[in-house]
Amino acid sequence: MSRSAIYAVNSGTQTVADGGVVSLGSVIRRYGCDCQLSGDAILLEGAGYYDITVNLVASPTAPGDITATLYKDGVAIPGATSTGTTTAAGDFVTLSIGPMVRQMCCGSSGTMTCVLSGGEATVSNIAVKVVKE
Repeated sequence: MSRSAIYAVNSGTQTVADGGVVSLGSVIRRYGCDCQLSGDAILLEGAGYYDITVNLVASPTAPGDITATLYKDGVAIPGATSTGTTTAAGDFVTLSIGPMVRQMCCGSSGTMTCVLSGGEATVSNIAVKVVKE
């Protein structure tokens, strides 16, 4: 089993529709071959366990709940969700998610994305760290 890591950040402002995927930006640090940034997703290459940390700042366009959920291969990762509540449009919430996922086969890859739900929001920062031990 090889060790790999990636740290990607998007500190630009992006508008994300309800049910939309958050753009992860660009790679700041990367080590090894098992974690790759591909568009708005992190590719998980090779069998093993991946420790994931996601922090993002969102400002919903309407008051209420906003939720960030991590998906692997288009399916929500159990427990990998965070919800924040705003009382006024334009308020900011910080959402943090920290699951561990498993990639089964060494010849396959998985795709991890971050999806917002609960309404349209402006995301002003997202940082993603993935470490494969």
